[in-house]
Amino acid sequence: MIKKNLHWLALALLPVAVYASEPVTSWLFNPVTPVAQDVRETFKIMLGLTVPFLLLPQILLAYAIWKFNEKRGHKPATFHENVPLEIAWTIIPALVLVAISIPAYSTLKKIEVPPKSDLVVEVIGHQFFWEYRLPKYDIGFANEPLVVPADKIVTLNLTSVDVIHAWWVPSFGVKQDANPGRITHAWFKAQEGKYKGQCAELCGPLHGEMYIDVKVVSDAEFEKWLEEKMSAAASAPADSAHSSLLLPEVESEVVNG
Repeated sequence: MIKKNLHWLALALLPVAVYASEPVTSWLFNPVTPVAQDVRETFKIMLGLTVPFLLLPQILLAYAIWKFNEKRGHKPATFHENVPLEIAWTIIPALVLVAISIPAYSTLKKIEVPPKSDLVVEVIGHQFFWEYRLPKYDIGFANEPLVVPADKIVTLNLTSVDVIHAWWVPSFGVKQDANPGRITHAWFKAQEGKYKGQCAELCGPLHGEMYIDVKVVSDAEFEKWLEEKMSAAASAPADSAHSSLLLPEVESEVVNG
């Protein structure tokens, strides 16, 4: 019986062990971009302002249950309202929401408006893989890690050829939908390292295996990677060259570097 239970426990922990073997990063514990850092700071502000509204009612409820228990000789109150108290608990949350909206608006604006780019990457979602194209260098590839230079502003122009996908790398603070027939935008400026993500929009039976790998490297390593990619593209047959999927009739404009 014990061996059988251990067998099932091992099977249950297998996904955890596999996941733990990879670097675990997120915007909360390891923000590596300005956007992720802003998202974390905004989260801290919102948490600090809203947690009292969660804790105070529970504390007051517990106190009231203990203090005014019928067994302690207390009788039910006969009043029905307290106008000053009702005004206060309406105005205070409203002011807190205004206070939250200020940093939230600033962060959302930073996320939505990409700055001038050092590198533009076209990201095309497929069922079930990601395709990347670098128009500046006329190269494209799929089912490979995206390689970008460190401490450079990378703008993503995202679209899809089939259904809605979402490009999500938690440590970048980036999660942007890739929609068929449209172009959406995201950007990041990351430190050197390897970062993992996944499609965050349920896009079909293999959605759970639509992973994202991003390698952020030094300028020298990036130039070397570019040379290898361009050499491989130059030696490839002409009919295998990529043509852009970012069609002129899409609803959003392409962001250029």
